[in-house]
Amino acid sequence: MGIINNNNIKINREIEKVNGKELNYSEFVERYMDKNKPVVLTGLMDHHWRACTDWVTPDGKPNLQFFFNHFGSSKVQVADCDTRDFTDQKREEMLVSDFLERCLEVEGSAVQCSNENGECNGDSVSVPYLKDWHFVKEYPEYVAYITPTFFCDDWLNLYLDNFRMNTHSGSDQQNKEICCSDYRFVYMGVKGSWTPLHADVFRSYSWSANVCGKKRWFFLDPSQCHLVFDRNAKSCVYNIFDEVSDSKFPGFEKAIWLECTQEAREIIFVPSGWYHQVYNLEDTISINHNWFNAYNLSWVWNLLLSDYNEAKEYIEDIKDICDDFEGLCQRNLAANTGAVPCIMKFSYAVVAT
Repeated sequence: MGIINNNNIKINREIEKVNGKELNYSEFVERYMDKNKPVVLTGLMDHHWRACTDWVTPDGKPNLQFFFNHFGSSKVQVADCDTRDFTDQKREEMLVSDFLERCLEVEGSAVQCSNENGECNGDSVSVPYLKDWHFVKEYPEYVAYITPTFFCDDWLNLYLDNFRMNTHSGSDQQNKEICCSDYRFVYMGVKGSWTPLHADVFRSYSWSANVCGKKRWFFLDPSQCHLVFDRNAKSCVYNIFDEVSDSKFPGFEKAIWLECTQEAREIIFVPSGWYHQVYNLEDTISINHNWFNAYNLSWVWNLLLSDYNEAKEYIEDIKDICDDFEGLCQRNLAANTGAVPCIMKFSYAVVAT
């Protein structure tokens, strides 16, 4: 497939799609993990996944009534896809039951996706997107799915399983509690919901399984990621389908993107450092894990070390008057990168060995 122009971006080719049942673990590592190459995997979400039956109606739609009846009292983070908040979308905490009510409001409004990119038009009803729901930690007895073998070598979540979930972010963190105690998430979005351009936390791997619905992904190879940053390498493009300023982002037009459409019951492997933007083309529920292991630990360590040095340099002038300068550096790192201190220590311990 040659390079084509699509809404002012250049698309080279589609992400490879393969039957996961025809791969063994060694082949997956050699072809994708070791090469840091994305792939869409089919055939891995068997009917024994409870999520594929409980969470989906007979016609393949999200079973909102099931979530309302069984999980309606859970508190979750919901993004307003129409409102930008710095580099992300504006979020608010609400009950799952309230989120489901908003989904029904959108379905009853004129908001709809109007083109192949999932971009929407409509009236005043904002598009909600439930993100980063720590479902596994909150409902450990409810086994919604089984992690595919390809993704089980997960040092991040295996380490964090030693910690209990803390739902009070302002409380004293005793008894080994931390606020963000795993990186296993459930996402739920109506048609037209989307996620801005980003690379995953810690430059980890991620895998994303569509329980139902359809997504469209746009990927940028790490070798080209500098093209979506400004001249100072600080600010990243928010939406690749916006009118991107040539003067602020002089390299953007040179970027060559990869794309794919992810159908229901397909899993996408997102390697380290690949920037991506994602649209829900239908009402969608997905299961997402961030994770790292020996194959991408260097990505994680290099990011944390770079961000740590930047945080340290930024406050170097108060070092002599600060009682706990190192602690302050660690807190700034956590605020800027989302890295809880134990992840930094864990990464250092592994690298040191």
